[in-house]
Amino acid sequence: MIERTPPPVPRDEQAGEAELFGLLAACAETVVNSSDAKAFLDWIAEAGPAHAPRFAAAIDPRTGPPGLVFRAIGVSIYNAMPLPGAGFRPRPIPTPGRNEPCSCGSGHKYKHCCLPLAGILDLRDYNMLRHVLDALPKKVFLALPESAVDVIAVYDAAHQWHDEGDAERAAALLEPWFAADRELKAKLEPLFDQLMDSYLAIGQERKRERLLREVIARGDRGLRSAAMQRRATMLADRGRTEDAWAAFREAQREDPDNPSLAALEVTLLVSHGETEQARERARFWIARLERSRDPELADLIAFLRQVAADPAAAMAQVSRDMNPDLDRLARLLGAAPAIEPRYTIERSEIEGALKADKGLATIEERWRSIFPQTKPSLTATQHGFTGMWDNAQPWLDFLEQNALAWQSFDVLDDLAMAVDALPSLGTDAAGLEPLIERGVALLKANLNAAGKVSVGLPWGCLENRPALRMLAHLAFRAQYATDPAAGNSRFVELAEWLIALNPNDNHGLREHLAGAYLARAEPGKALALAERYPDDFCGMTLNRILALYRLGRRGDALQTLHTAARDHAVAIKMLLAVDPKEPRASGYGITVGGKDEAWEYRTAHRALWERDGALEWLRDVWRAIRK
Repeated sequence: MIERTPPPVPRDEQAGEAELFGLLAACAETVVNSSDAKAFLDWIAEAGPAHAPRFAAAIDPRTGPPGLVFRAIGVSIYNAMPLPGAGFRPRPIPTPGRNEPCSCGSGHKYKHCCLPLAGILDLRDYNMLRHVLDALPKKVFLALPESAVDVIAVYDAAHQWHDEGDAERAAALLEPWFAADRELKAKLEPLFDQLMDSYLAIGQERKRERLLREVIARGDRGLRSAAMQRRATMLADRGRTEDAWAAFREAQREDPDNPSLAALEVTLLVSHGETEQARERARFWIARLERSRDPELADLIAFLRQVAADPAAAMAQVSRDMNPDLDRLARLLGAAPAIEPRYTIERSEIEGALKADKGLATIEERWRSIFPQTKPSLTATQHGFTGMWDNAQPWLDFLEQNALAWQSFDVLDDLAMAVDALPSLGTDAAGLEPLIERGVALLKANLNAAGKVSVGLPWGCLENRPALRMLAHLAFRAQYATDPAAGNSRFVELAEWLIALNPNDNHGLREHLAGAYLARAEPGKALALAERYPDDFCGMTLNRILALYRLGRRGDALQTLHTAARDHAVAIKMLLAVDPKEPRASGYGITVGGKDEAWEYRTAHRALWERDGALEWLRDVWRAIRK
């Protein structure tokens, strides 16, 4: 009888993990094409050594031929594989008795063949679903909610894609679970949280808001509480304190015994400077949670003890624990050199492109070779990728050794999005605002150095995007800092500047800028802006009508309304409705001319129409038009 011993793991652990990952991916692709167990074992016995050569080379000859060892490995892999034909559940190969023929097909008794190799690859805690989904087209994702698939495995697969920079695929995997015809239960909370994060990464803010509304409207109590907690965090990040507390109280009513409410409550209190109350509530939660004697709450209770002792230090410790490299980045930013213009504007007839000088261009090229760079899709100001923090020392060293890097739009853009991608626990991302502010100040300095420039900096020019993205990011933050109807002056300043540089307004600030003008009693500016974008979406068209009304040009307002009736009737009816029902999200983005677009406009601008009799005027003339 041959004595078999498990092969050693290759010495280079990282290379060994990458090789194993590749082998498992190849196995999943093979099984997806044919789930026949015997055919799979025959395949891995022959092809396995080529897919994992380091592993094969490490096999002790006394263990047996590599093909036999890989066949035993194949049994472990197959038994862990969630098969599409079995509802995405594993269908393990039956384990033979000691004296029965081995299932690997060798013809030997099991005890003399693969029994000593059983468990050579332990995949009991490994998510093979990730590899199966990698091998399948996205259209298969639509059927997953009706299958027997493990929901936690779905979450883990989406989370892995998100962390690897493919948040769009993660969102495509999770969206079917929240379709309009599905029950939304508490077990979907991990999927909900990940989908929210993935939407953030790909810049789908409206989808995030619609998902929140859908879950709050249709979820069970546990899931609604999770959604309200997420809403509270988002509102706190935007500085909307009262609304954040209202969302928290709603979450508390839905699921009052949820331990996660403890962390959220004290975080909200500390983030708004209410440290003494945070201490008091931390002590309350400690007493309550300790009574449950649940060992899984030990970390939460320890955090609450820190809050009770020193709230500010507790939050700082959380930030450091989550990512200790943030402290070093903050120190480097604080020591960064004064802003120095290093760009010229390369001009065509009507457009310009920001071009770094030779020295800075070299620095940027070296930066891209060190920093795990990813840029968000379309006009998003965030990407959600956090892989650069897995090993931050090389690029932090680069920043420390190359002061010129702090003059680069590309570098600052990368750093701002890297910081913004980190979890914030309801407080603002540490260090984000100074990075964006430096980027915007750098843009101003470079434009001033260039003198009067008659060309714009279009978004379509890739060289301009890092600078424009930071300007847009700062504008969005200013927009959400206060009630949009208040006409925030900082937002107006930034939005005007961005639209002047990029008149195409790819970031879609014009509607809210027009609203801010109207809130500031500047209808002339709102009208001038609207007239630059004729035949636009419903928001600009309706704001144009409101501006004309405020200017006393009722005839022109009525004429514009007649024209708008053709394309924007749904939005007008939604605006006039007394208590309309919020439409369900389609899952495919905003529908131009649809109820979801109309709801978005009503939510943001109805308060402006309720002033000075504008809404009543609109109701009267609309009734006359529709007769």
